[in-house]
Amino acid sequence: MAKSESSQSGGSRQLLAILEGRPCPDCVDGELERDSYKDKRAVVCDSCGTPRAQVWTG
Repeated sequence: MAKSESSQSGGSRQLLAILEGRPCPDCVDGELERDSYKDKRAVVCDSCGTPRAQVWTG
């Protein structure tokens, strides 16, 4: 694996970790949690299901 690929994967995990637990900006009751969206790693609202971030690689 190239250095840039390894760095991007770590950055993706960091982004998902930063967003996890924040309130959903689209609904009143939701909180963002790590999940999958269309078979990709993502942060999704546990109430309305809206994805806020999705990772295509890693």
